[in-house]
Amino acid sequence: MHAKESGRDPDRTKPRRPASRSLSGAPQAAVRPEAVAVLPGAVSALQHSAGNAAAAHAVQRTQRHSGRGAGRGPSAPVQRAPLAEMLGRQEVKEYTHVAVDKGGVGLDELYLRLNANGLRTAESLNIKLSSGSEKMGHHQHVFMWDSRSKGLEGRAKIVEAVGQDSSIDVKIRMAGMNESGPIIPGALKGDHPTKLGGASDNGAWAYKGDIPRKYLFIVGLDQPSHAGFQDWYEGKGWPDGHAAQFGP
Repeated sequence: MHAKESGRDPDRTKPRRPASRSLSGAPQAAVRPEAVAVLPGAVSALQHSAGNAAAAHAVQRTQRHSGRGAGRGPSAPVQRAPLAEMLGRQEVKEYTHVAVDKGGVGLDELYLRLNANGLRTAESLNIKLSSGSEKMGHHQHVFMWDSRSKGLEGRAKIVEAVGQDSSIDVKIRMAGMNESGPIIPGALKGDHPTKLGGASDNGAWAYKGDIPRKYLFIVGLDQPSHAGFQDWYEGKGWPDGHAAQFGP
């Protein structure tokens, strides 16, 4: 029988298959299995689109054969933590407030006040600041240094200026104490010569409001061996009753 009479192409051993068409009716290019990246859940995602049916079948064929060969097995599914859990893993940074004995009461008294009251703003302590400082809101904020190079340098200059015997370092670790950026504001505002706000370029930050004792590590009073230190370090605060062991 002649090839022309048989209806077969003499150069092919199988009948031609019509080209795949999409929902619009346009011809669709064939997809080679080896050209398709296999990802967990890819099949179900592709199968939701009728126009990608050919690609879905190619992925299925690739997955069925991916387990063949020595030392190969099914791919483990990708595990993704919930958003809330990811947010809970945000790093808690450490800041240092230099408490200065401006009134000359002595460090022993200053320790007692810090232990009893935490860090309080000038407004909370009924201390009157200059009109310029109050216009900038200094009386409503607690100030601190970050742990980067400029912050460490700024803290060292303060201690050098007032004297080691006239100041106490107070470490602060509190969840949610995020820094402001150039655009997005945070709980901490950059302390600039003419304003409070934005990112800090000198390592100095301002926090609006008082900071409770539970989020403070008062150097010379608290110890890493104290119960609840890990919670404080993680920004959760000391356990209830922690400050009572130091108070009168």
